[in-house]
Amino acid sequence: MGMIQPLPHHGLLEFSVLAHELKQPLMAILSNAQAAQRLLTMATPDLTEVGAAVDDIIAAARRTDEMIQRLQAFITTGALERSRLSINDVIREVMQLMCGDAATHHIRITLDLAADLPPVHGDRIQLRQVLLNVVRNAFEAMYLVADRTPTLVVHTAAKPTGVITVTVQDCGRGIDEASMARLFHPFFTTKAGGMGLGLALSRSIIAAHGGWIWASRNPEQGLTVSFTLPAG
Repeated sequence: MGMIQPLPHHGLLEFSVLAHELKQPLMAILSNAQAAQRLLTMATPDLTEVGAAVDDIIAAARRTDEMIQRLQAFITTGALERSRLSINDVIREVMQLMCGDAATHHIRITLDLAADLPPVHGDRIQLRQVLLNVVRNAFEAMYLVADRTPTLVVHTAAKPTGVITVTVQDCGRGIDEASMARLFHPFFTTKAGGMGLGLALSRSIIAAHGGWIWASRNPEQGLTVSFTLPAG
């Protein structure tokens, strides 16, 4: 396996990456703000629900601010803020963030997380961004699938070689072989309106952690994205 270099430091690319990563949290903030606005126009607003929507807005804004700072530092200098953490906990955090989308699109989530998994020495925010990118892509691949129950399976395992493997499997429309070869290249996308930066950024983050990320087509349908991290 060859060494994967971080994304090149270029002003336009940095702006594009930040713009790409801001889309999802900004949509969450907008959605909650609109919900609060609708509640306040009711004859007798449910202030508890309004308060919950405002709390979600504040939490999303704080996560977004932290993400911007850490992502900008990584893009410009390759800097990571490492700590010993449980990748299973990061996965559960991401699933909590995505549960609204899962409910809206009737996506079934199955977590197959290995017990007693060794910790990793990594940047929680950056690894969360990798998982968010991979899970969002999987969700979007399943949005238009009508002939089966959309199901996401996330699996973790510890290998005897001292690495932890994370796999995210969907049953979406999948992609062709030609697209597979370019899947992690900057600005390559199979989605209308996509920027093609999420997986390229994920590749750089995983490489900076000393890991590897790849994708494979499932035998029946969909795609599996996997990555490794050194146990630490």
